[in-house]
Amino acid sequence: MQLPIDNSVAAAGIWRNVLMGSRAERSLDLERLRDLINTEVKNLKQRKQLGKLSIGAPRQTWQGVES
Repeated sequence: MQLPIDNSVAAAGIWRNVLMGSRAERSLDLERLRDLINTEVKNLKQRKQLGKLSIGAPRQTWQGVES
């Protein structure tokens, strides 16, 4: 039996793969995937709390560029 939450975990794993430049494939080991996503979220939260999580300045769009 597959739980609805499993679909969410699988979808998060696919997007993680896409963002990391890997193939967008569904992982069969959802337990390992849950642990991996949980660890990454904890690391991001810790970096944010320490002030080490930064996002680059937004790129200028072509609409904002004058000729």
